Amino acid sequence: MKKVSVICMSGLDNFIDNIIDGLSDGYMVRKFIVKTEQDIYNAIDWGQIIFLEWANQSAVIATNYERIKDKKVVLRLHRYEAFTDFPKQINWSVVDRLIFVASHIREILDELSPGIVEKVKSEVIYNGVDVEKIKSLNISTGYNIAIVALINYKKNPPMVLQIMKKLVDIDKKYMLHWAGAFQDSHYQTYLDYMIKEMKLENNIKFYGWVEEMDEFWKNKNYLLSASIHEGHPYNVMEAMIRGIKPIIHNFRGAKKLYPKHTIFNTIEGAVNIITNENYYSNAYRNWVIDRKWTLENQLENIKKVIEAI
Repeated sequence: MKKVSVICMSGLDNFIDNIIDGLSDGYMVRKFIVKTEQDIYNAIDWGQIIFLEWANQSAVIATNYERIKDKKVVLRLHRYEAFTDFPKQINWSVVDRLIFVASHIREILDELSPGIVEKVKSEVIYNGVDVEKIKSLNISTGYNIAIVALINYKKNPPMVLQIMKKLVDIDKKYMLHWAGAFQDSHYQTYLDYMIKEMKLENNIKFYGWVEEMDEFWKNKNYLLSASIHEGHPYNVMEAMIRGIKPIIHNFRGAKKLYPKHTIFNTIEGAVNIITNENYYSNAYRNWVIDRKWTLENQLENIKKVIEAI
């Protein structure tokens, strides 16, 4: 069996374990959580095929390591890396294949770091959820709104508060359930203060990091994503595959991914989508399946990439 080294920085391995499991039937796979340059060198020395998870500083170090030239290299770029200088520091001459999680991320990388897309062969492989393990909840209209995301500037907390204020003014039964830890004390201070000022204390609940997500999703009617930018987010897919209606801010790329009637530009637009009676639980689940945003399809495509290099 060929040996595959999966290299990922500490704390960024959330999306890789299912892929490792899927590759393990045909390859000897090891996950290397790296903290130092030597960790990265050791991982490269061990493997014959190198899978670099994230195009960040670990990929910069890895691709500039002399011994990687003798390896086959796959690099997966998720989202945030396209907005940094890391791609300009990566030695693309040793990368056999670049994987994007959505086509608009490839476009943005090409705009912000011109020339890279031309240098390396690339594929768009969308993220996938394990459909067999997620039960449809057959949800309908209601008052429970979920956000599943770490709390930071990208998730647009100020817009979330404005949406909730409008909803509560319509009906005090509306409730926001936010699963995700704070990443920035600025936002924790801001949200604590503004929730009191807007008198939303009884309408917003923070859960922090949630381990048992199946339990969290129960009785939720909507998934709200107010993000200013996303790649191909799991939270939206996981809601839709359960039959939960997504309410998605119109970040660049959203219209390529989701049904038009789930996308909003303004606070009023989000409120209208939540309060109208149009709810298509089976259609949300089928949207994910029809586009093959499944773990099975994701693994199949990644295997094809590795076999082709």
